[in-house]
Amino acid sequence: MRNIFRFGIMTFAFGLMLFAADTANAQRSYADREYRRDVREARREYRRDVRRGEDRREALREYRDDVRDAQREYVRNVQRTNSGWSFFMNGRRYYRPANQWNYRNGYFYRRY
Repeated sequence: MRNIFRFGIMTFAFGLMLFAADTANAQRSYADREYRRDVREARREYRRDVRRGEDRREALREYRDDVRDAQREYVRNVQRTNSGWSFFMNGRRYYRPANQWNYRNGYFYRRY
């Protein structure tokens, strides 16, 4: 009985580690999707302005400003360093260190 209890605790802890890594990765992919969406929207707006016959220089300046803002927001949301990466959520910065390892599908993965 004691061995079954130990095995259950170890299995739960291992599953919890995998879940924590997946949620961190999901936060990163959400920031990536949001960045790509912002850039795509800025590009559409630029093309629409040019099609309407507005000043091309002004439209290009506005497009560059939008892309720059999207890049700034992405860097603010997700920053990667040598020691890992962090993300910004609910007004707080969370750090994910890179010195933790997970075992999945027969391989060891570094957790960022």
